Amino acid sequence: MAMTILKAPLINTIVKRCYANKGVALSIRGPEIQTKKLPNNTYVVAVPNYPTNLGRISVTFLSGSRYEDPENTGLTHLLRSSAGLSTQSSSTFAILRNLGHLGANYFVTSDREAITYTIEAHKNNLLSSLRYYIDSISNQKFKPWELSDNLKRLEYDILTISPESRVLDLAHKAAYRNGLGNTVFLPKYNINKLGSEHLLYYAKKNLNNNNAIISGVGVDLDTLVHISEDLNLPNGESNCASKAKYYGGGDIRKSTPIDTTYLAVVTEGVRYKDSQSASFAVLEFLLGKGSSTKWGVGQGVLEQNILKTNATENFSVSSVNFNYSDSGLFGFLLAYNGKDVSQVLKAAVQSLKSPIITDSEVNRAKNQLIYSLVEASESGAKTLENITNQAVVARGVLPFGKLIAAVEAVTVDDVKKVASKVASSKLTLAGYGNIAQTPYLDDL
Repeated sequence: MAMTILKAPLINTIVKRCYANKGVALSIRGPEIQTKKLPNNTYVVAVPNYPTNLGRISVTFLSGSRYEDPENTGLTHLLRSSAGLSTQSSSTFAILRNLGHLGANYFVTSDREAITYTIEAHKNNLLSSLRYYIDSISNQKFKPWELSDNLKRLEYDILTISPESRVLDLAHKAAYRNGLGNTVFLPKYNINKLGSEHLLYYAKKNLNNNNAIISGVGVDLDTLVHISEDLNLPNGESNCASKAKYYGGGDIRKSTPIDTTYLAVVTEGVRYKDSQSASFAVLEFLLGKGSSTKWGVGQGVLEQNILKTNATENFSVSSVNFNYSDSGLFGFLLAYNGKDVSQVLKAAVQSLKSPIITDSEVNRAKNQLIYSLVEASESGAKTLENITNQAVVARGVLPFGKLIAAVEAVTVDDVKKVASKVASSKLTLAGYGNIAQTPYLDDL
């Protein structure tokens, strides 16, 4: 099973590429998106006419790590890892064998806001695979002996978490402390503590109609409505987390025996539905998202300023922009393989707090953002992920044309305003790896 925690801002990715009848002109209108709120409060969103032979369906619950209590930290991670185990009517072997026989791909992702169960299959086989897919969501048993057998896979999953994911997780902890600051990973001290009873209680409390979103690409809205009926989820209470509060000023780091230093510096950003979210997205690309060409030098302000320091070792830097339902983080992620990390970090922080904002830089950033919007739409899987993410954080999906229009409407003054907001916000620093030479936040 896969976990997604480093998500690009939604305005960067919630798109779909459509062609005119002659197959050459890009339609700015995008695909037809159908939405419906069912009587049981489940929200349904479909892109039925996506040009693919694959059907993709996601069932999402607003039950991410931000809803966990301190004593059950990591329970969402454990729930994700336990997907596909025996249910009330199907064994693990039956689920895997039958889905494999039908050529279906079944995986689960989780993050701070939600947990998502996704299935992909050829349209001819998709309906046949739904029996096992639905059963594995609404009839989970979490048998203790199966959870014990799953521990090795869970431990391997934890060991293979990337350093980038680790440092961004620490940045959230330092920025928010709780709620959105809750880790998305199962801590080692809870691996043997959390078990069947915890999962059954958590699933019963959170996996209900009021927290459910059903989305599909290449699948019509009626099919998704029928899936909601077949899931037969309980009518529990809607999850309502306390509003996230950005504290800032935190400095958290973890030393590990690796050569590279991973650093995340963030400030307060904006929620997805904020009026300035498009301006923040343009600023993100102005700072830089890496090179646009293989082995090329990044065009962003971050990388250009670091190059001026004549850094002695290799480095990689990228801006980050997280947009949640009620808050956001904005900053950069830096990896450096050398002892002179102080000057590199200070150059990056200077770029974050005082970026060069000109007409040409803003136009370049807007063009790259629009290209990113279009390019990300090439995959039906990405389209499904993105309409699902929008539904999670906004309970609605913006048409492609409105996304493009929002980017095109951003002016130089708009970018300067959000850059000023970033400059006045308290910095938060997180470090992971070889942090011996890393300066502290008050030295930046």
